[in-house]
Amino acid sequence: MSFLLWTACDSVRYGSVPCEGDECGDISEIESSDSKDSLSSENPRKDNKSSSSSVNGSSQREHRHRSSSSKGSGKDTSEVQNPIIDTTITGTFTCHDGVLVPAEAAEETEDEVADFRRAGVAISGFAEKGPFRYGTSVKIVELDSVKRLADSDRSHETCIVATDGSFNFANINLVSPYVRVEANGFYVDELTGGVSSSLIKLNAVVDLSKRDSFNVNMLTHMAAPRVRKLVEDSGNNQPIGSQSGRALSDVLSSFGISLGGSGGGGYGGFGGWNRGGQTTASSKSAEDISLFGSDDYSAALLAVSVMIQSYGSVSDMLKFANSVADDIRGDGNWGDNSSKAKLADKLLMLDAEGGLEKIRKNMEGWNLGKVPDFEKHVRNFWTKTHGFETCGTMNAGQVKHVGNSQSEYFVSYYEQPDGPKIRFICDRTTKNWRVATDLEKDTYGLGAGDYDGQIKSGKVNQDKSYIYDQGKKTWREPEPGEILEFEDVGDVLKTVAAGEKVIFILRHAERTDDTGKSGHLTSNGKKQSQTVGEKFKGENIYFANSTYTRSYETCENVAAGAGFTSLVSDTIPDLDGAWFEKDEAKFESYKNSDGGGWVVTSAYAYKGIYMDAFYPLKSRGEEFITEVVKPRFEKVNKVAVWISHDMLVVPLTVFCTDGKVNLRYFDTKQWINYLAGVAIILGTDGSLRYVPVKGLTSGTMTM
Repeated sequence: MSFLLWTACDSVRYGSVPCEGDECGDISEIESSDSKDSLSSENPRKDNKSSSSSVNGSSQREHRHRSSSSKGSGKDTSEVQNPIIDTTITGTFTCHDGVLVPAEAAEETEDEVADFRRAGVAISGFAEKGPFRYGTSVKIVELDSVKRLADSDRSHETCIVATDGSFNFANINLVSPYVRVEANGFYVDELTGGVSSSLIKLNAVVDLSKRDSFNVNMLTHMAAPRVRKLVEDSGNNQPIGSQSGRALSDVLSSFGISLGGSGGGGYGGFGGWNRGGQTTASSKSAEDISLFGSDDYSAALLAVSVMIQSYGSVSDMLKFANSVADDIRGDGNWGDNSSKAKLADKLLMLDAEGGLEKIRKNMEGWNLGKVPDFEKHVRNFWTKTHGFETCGTMNAGQVKHVGNSQSEYFVSYYEQPDGPKIRFICDRTTKNWRVATDLEKDTYGLGAGDYDGQIKSGKVNQDKSYIYDQGKKTWREPEPGEILEFEDVGDVLKTVAAGEKVIFILRHAERTDDTGKSGHLTSNGKKQSQTVGEKFKGENIYFANSTYTRSYETCENVAAGAGFTSLVSDTIPDLDGAWFEKDEAKFESYKNSDGGGWVVTSAYAYKGIYMDAFYPLKSRGEEFITEVVKPRFEKVNKVAVWISHDMLVVPLTVFCTDGKVNLRYFDTKQWINYLAGVAIILGTDGSLRYVPVKGLTSGTMTM
């Protein structure tokens, strides 16, 4: 057997032995599949030494020293530490669909090719998504550089017999320095901590002219098409090894990671946002990197692996990885911003639900080495994709919404009430973006309160209220019972016990612009009333209304919704709305000077001001209960529905609930909604209890 001097020129131009027809192979894309393709069913190549692996109890696994140029040293694995990672394997095996199959060692055959570029080479490395499991086949296919890196008819195969993903080719002869590698098997999933439910096939394109080890991982898989494209663009006048660093940089840059020359081409390191931008070649190649290395490249590998894994099932994950790799292949950029937004959405929820911490704990439990700081790259991706600046001291405490219109969490402005409610805060302690609590997002930007006990509606959750603590100068959530929420009239009716009676005093339904006594309901107001009436079906209802037409029409439609064919309703002038008003002229004057009747009336009810225009709330409220309500309970069988107006219902509801409902229009812009008010329940012992009620979805309207 003769040996040839290896030169840079040879490494570019040298091809495999001559071949004809189908034996030569075609230019092909790097493919991935989670289907259980049996590698052992292929005809063994003539030059393969063996497709089996033999191990014994004392030397079955090499010590996991994380350097791609290290071959490792022996490690005693007779004691099992982790049922997923630490397993003792002895015997001689072949691998079939990710499973080790006991077999006799294959007979070694003589190689008929004399012009080996490297003879008797021992090659080692790691196959990792998480670590590939024993039973994984690792196949080296030599590429014909003359045929533009097409598969030749020379291949070599081994089986992984260790659970840390390490593999070894003991003694192979190489004609071509360029190889395509496939690792096909099950792997330990970093997201779940368990073994994957499906097979996965990851690839690499490697230049073995100057190395005896390489790794197969998600970065090699995604960089491989780009490597081949760069070599092809050079007219096959550049060796694979010279383009591997550039390809790695392109992949990392597409995920917003800049290391040792990677990054560059676009906004914030994201090359895909600036098509045609060019990265600088990395000092490393993807096949140099392993999950538990000591530098930030390992963190980048784990981060990209986690990002891709979070996309979905094994099948979905590989389809996604291949689509990204194909996009990068063309010009070095991943330019599909829609897919980036979708991935960022998945990652922000993974982060929000504690997934990154879970991944770290899972991997620490494998006892394979220190888990690198992958979290920073994952968070950088989803925050930059969604337009968040770096979280730090200067913006600590800032709360933001997702402004990326391609995100499912997008809202056009912070307080948008009808969009996703999720918001994010720059954490003062960790200096990372995280999901903001209701208190954080609802009180962000409110500033200091005007007085102790002040109530404000949430800026995002506008149906929630918060209280200002002047002593601590902070907003807080209310204690139980401190703020009463409006309860549905149907639900309250169900709480009325046998022998009890209830009068619902409600504001009329939606009206037209005519606010005079003859003003009518809108068609929508009639529908609202009928919907509320359906909640009273089967009840013998005592109806009452004010002297206003819209009040009567509300009773009429509530009765129709409840199944009444005709309406019998009392007209009670005290329901007209001026019960609490003492001086109409002064009230009108304050309305004109201080922002309208809603401002004046709510400020009177809560703050006790404008007292020359109103009666004292407490005494006047008691008079209404004593003089108007109690005497009419005699007419109530069980249920009464009285329809009034906001100028009565607001102060009455504030009185009945001791100010625990939020109708502070002067402060919060919250006003009583249509068909909302208060339920007055007469107990069997003659006592009264009060419940704020709503007929529609909300008891308040924000104006």
